Amino acid sequence: MVSTPKCRFIRLIIGNEVLDIDIFLYTEKVTVVVSMLYYKHDHIIMSSHTAPDRKSALKHAFHAFYETKFIYDQKHLSVMN
Repeated sequence: MVSTPKCRFIRLIIGNEVLDIDIFLYTEKVTVVVSMLYYKHDHIIMSSHTAPDRKSALKHAFHAFYETKFIYDQKHLSVMN
């Protein structure tokens, strides 16, 4: 039997950025998906992580997301210079 996860959706507005956080709670694991429409390049930055507990899933998903966003911001700055 396939388990259906409980889903939670959170939208964070931080300054001029809007982050969407989807949390999928399964019985043995948690999957977190963090996404943001990246207006400077008209595409979406998205990262996800699965872990046995919610705290580490959130921590690792946000870490991967902000690493990716930092890389895109650096590329954008280098193009402008």
